[in-house]
Amino acid sequence: RYRFAHWRVGYRVIAGPGVAETGALGSGWAVLPDDGTHFYADPFPFEHAGKHYIFVEDYPHATGKAVISVSTIGDDGVAGAPVPVLEEPHHLSYPQVFAEGGAIWMLPEGSQSGKLTLYRATQFPNSWEPAAVLLEGEISDATLLEHAGRHWLFATGRDGAGSTSDTLVVFHAPSLLGRWTPHALNPILIDRRRARPGGAFAHVDGALVLPVQDGTTGYGGGLGLSRVLR
Repeated sequence: RYRFAHWRVGYRVIAGPGVAETGALGSGWAVLPDDGTHFYADPFPFEHAGKHYIFVEDYPHATGKAVISVSTIGDDGVAGAPVPVLEEPHHLSYPQVFAEGGAIWMLPEGSQSGKLTLYRATQFPNSWEPAAVLLEGEISDATLLEHAGRHWLFATGRDGAGSTSDTLVVFHAPSLLGRWTPHALNPILIDRRRARPGGAFAHVDGALVLPVQDGTTGYGGGLGLSRVLR
């Protein structure tokens, strides 16, 4: 049967500079195991209690609706098959997982619901509960940043019937739970090469670097790095 896409997740365990530092993919990648009946995408690594995990969008071709799953990396550096940990009536993706205030949080994309919902781990990594709705609207790939005592969200938003991949919007708040305020200059950028976030922020030589999706050749066509200057 026709499948619109079949994404794969690559991973590697290294000591030393990574992609953000070198600006190159490098070598030594392995592929997260999948049996072909679903695909994995939007990987977010997370370390907790000495163990390493990769949270992913898990899209079964039979259902056409993704859930969030997690793969655990063994002591041998090999990632196990992902196991579902969060499902909603709507499609879920882009599971950014982070620790703050003594809790572990997940901020997945759920744009089909018309909301950006924050989840809290009740039993990490397998159980999560909704904690707050941060924003209303069709917000895609919202990426969290804490900087200089303030919280920021970089995401793409849909302007009418436009694309969700070329319009960068930014929000800020005094704390994780809000209140979240749109940046006065939204939309910050309209550019399909680098408007849509593609992963968590990295700190490189004192600079903030954001992975971005390059949609020049189509959705998911490329990946880039953007530096936040101000």
